[in-house]
Amino acid sequence: MYVKHPVFKESKSLDISIWRYMDFWKFLNLLDNKALFFSNSENLGDRFEGRIPPFVLEKIKLRDEETGSKSEEIINYIENVCRKTFLISSWSYAERESFALWKMYAKNKSGVAIQTDLYSLKESFNMTTKSIYIGEINYIHEKKYFFDLGNLFYPFMTKFDFYSFENELRCITVNEDYEKNKENLVDIDLKTLIKKVHISQSSKPEFVKLIEQIKKEHNLNFEICYSKINDSWL
Repeated sequence: MYVKHPVFKESKSLDISIWRYMDFWKFLNLLDNKALFFSNSENLGDRFEGRIPPFVLEKIKLRDEETGSKSEEIINYIENVCRKTFLISSWSYAERESFALWKMYAKNKSGVAIQTDLYSLKESFNMTTKSIYIGEINYIHEKKYFFDLGNLFYPFMTKFDFYSFENELRCITVNEDYEKNKENLVDIDLKTLIKKVHISQSSKPEFVKLIEQIKKEHNLNFEICYSKINDSWL
């Protein structure tokens, strides 16, 4: 279920659109499993995911030398434990779809973009007993930033501003028994979650019929929409 947490900020309206772009096979897995895949930060593209940035580490080291504090233990715990046990599902806030995110995450013309909203995303996690935390990523620049080492979630909700175009909304859950249970699927209410499914303008009629058939088989009621992006890649 969705759980509030002070590190997870929500500055935008509950009804602003939220998007997730994916290859078609991932969409099928979502429907077949009735579960959303969460990845640990070790398997995401950014090598700094869940890590303390070098310029922050330098400041922490200087502070520890001045105050006699010892931050090494907590930093090692974040690096070696939390990066395995904190599981992440990423979405994007936007009024309109993003061509850049289509290209990054739905890598061919049979990809799809799921559209929902924050309220529906929160409600869709009522199917699981796991605690799900949801909030907007804090984007930082090495010359102007705030970084809180006092909460284990903070490094996982902070990214360099190179990625700010993603407008990322992040869901996090914790698998404390990761070594024994490597299952990264979280049960989800698909009817509540999926409002619209967007497909390429160049999709063939057979692909549309396939989506319609899948929708019927899973007893879902989402709207099928053609992307408004008129580009030969998509």
